Amino acid sequence: MGPKFFEHDGVHLRLDHGIFEAFRRSNVVIGSYRTPLNWVKVRAEARKGGVTRLHFGHVEQLDEPIYASTTSSRHLLMTVEIPTTDEPLFRAFFTELAHLAGRPIGP
Repeated sequence: MGPKFFEHDGVHLRLDHGIFEAFRRSNVVIGSYRTPLNWVKVRAEARKGGVTRLHFGHVEQLDEPIYASTTSSRHLLMTVEIPTTDEPLFRAFFTELAHLAGRPIGP
């Protein structure tokens, strides 16, 4: 599994040697999240004002979808706010990672 990168609007996502990393830059705060690809959990929460929050955490079951929608505002390990119009770009990257990991993409 070769390195894969996705960078968009202050968010840098990277997969290298089975390790997934997410970095977020926001003014002076830099946040990060790092975990094996098999443990990645991303939940997209649509918010008012054209904003979507991506919540990063760890799966409880290894067959859970890597990426799915949620209505919960519960934070996991890291949260990134993106314009809702950019959400399909992020979903496409996580769909590719799901195929590599043999895991589903949720609704």
